Amino acid sequence: MLTLSVITFFSPKTSHVIAKTPQYAQIKNSNTYLYKSAELTSTKNKWCLIENSYFVKIINNYNSEFYKVEYNGISGFVKKSEINLVNEIPKTPYPNLTTFNTNQTNCYLRSSPQITEITNNVLLTIPKNTQNLKYIGKIIGEEAIDYKGSIWYLTEYNGTYGYIYSAYTNSISPINLNVENVTNYTGEDFSKINPLTNLTCLIIIILTLIPSLFIVIMLYIPKKSYKINNVKPIKNKIKTNFYDENL
Repeated sequence: MLTLSVITFFSPKTSHVIAKTPQYAQIKNSNTYLYKSAELTSTKNKWCLIENSYFVKIINNYNSEFYKVEYNGISGFVKKSEINLVNEIPKTPYPNLTTFNTNQTNCYLRSSPQITEITNNVLLTIPKNTQNLKYIGKIIGEEAIDYKGSIWYLTEYNGTYGYIYSAYTNSISPINLNVENVTNYTGEDFSKINPLTNLTCLIIIILTLIPSLFIVIMLYIPKKSYKINNVKPIKNKIKTNFYDENL
C-alpha cells in the first residue's frame, strides 16, 4: 500500500487537497476498462468501462503495465497508458450519483453480461420497479433481446455485484463530464514497483533469503557441536584397597 501524506492549499476561489504521492489518476478516454486481473488474455476479464474524465484511486503500482485501483466500489486493474496520475485528490472521483430503475418486469442480476452460458450465471432476481440502483459502469455484452442493443450495466444489489441488461431498465441519470481542475502528477518518479504489493517480487525475495538462512544455520550448528564436544567427561574414580591375605 502507498503511504500518503496530504497537505491542503488554500486560495480565495477554491480549495485543493494535494497528495505528496499520487493517490488518484484521471481517465484519458472513453475506451478505458477496469480489469478483474492484471492480464489481457481472457475475454471475461473486464469489469466495465470507466467513464471518461473521472478517476480511479491508486491502490498500488502493480507491475510495469498495470496499476491496481479502486473505482466506484470495485477493486481491479487499469492500464497505465490509459490514465494520468494527478497531484490533487478529486472531490467527485466517480459518477456515484448516477442511478437507474428497473422497468415493470422482474429481471436477473447476472455474473456476466450474457444469458447463454454453459453454466447458470444468475446471481439473484431483482423485482420489477426497483428504484435507484447504483450505476457502476457499462459494458458491451450479449444482445439478450433482438434489436434492444448489447449494453449491460454493472450494479450492486443487496451486497451482490453483477450485470443487468439495459433493456430491462429505465430512467438512468445523465452522466456529465467531470470538470474538476486537476494537474498531472509532477512529483518524484513513481514508476518503481513496490515489491511488497507484488506476489512475484515477494516470492523472489523469499527465495533469495533461503540461502542466507541456510548459511546462518550451518554456522550455528558447528559452534554448538564444538561446545558439546569440549565438555570433559567425568571419570568414575575407583578406590582400590590392597591387602595381604597372609595378615
